[in-house]
Amino acid sequence: MSDEPIEGPAAAGAESTPRPRRRLMKATISLVVVLVAILGWNATVALPVMSALSGESSHGVVIYRRWLVSPNSIVFDVWKPDPEGSMADMDRLLFKAAEALKDKHFDQVLLAYHGSGKFLLDGQRFQTIGQTYAVENPVYLMRTLTESVSDMDGKPAFGTWTGGLLGVLGQQLNDQNELHKKWWVEPALGGQ
Repeated sequence: MSDEPIEGPAAAGAESTPRPRRRLMKATISLVVVLVAILGWNATVALPVMSALSGESSHGVVIYRRWLVSPNSIVFDVWKPDPEGSMADMDRLLFKAAEALKDKHFDQVLLAYHGSGKFLLDGQRFQTIGQTYAVENPVYLMRTLTESVSDMDGKPAFGTWTGGLLGVLGQQLNDQNELHKKWWVEPALGGQ
């Protein structure tokens, strides 16, 4: 036997981290990078809305990208309805979120309760609400909102009404109440 150092694959493996451990470290680092990227991607919609809603004390809502990665679809998700809050409060939060994101275009906005999609709002309508919220009559926005809402299959969830002013207003407000009931009120009370 000689006193010379051993060279070759056995010596290289003895001095470095074992291969399975290195693979695990690389996989862990890759996963962390992906998670940070997803969080950053969602922050582009969540942070402006959080800032716009910072003074609000009613209903707790969260905004994020659909499936956390969608470039064309976001989720307006009700997580903590305020028992003292109203449907009008929820409309105001939705309209303020639209205003905060008025320079971004989305194909659709998913109206959800605890992550479960209830309705789809047309993305162009969402953007228009955001662009006009500061100058438009909020009652008009509320009563016409349902005309741009579809069910989860993409079929219109509510009708477009014509006729006399009082009859149309009554039907639009009924649709508005129905939207909120099915979206977050009934689920918050333990219904579907």
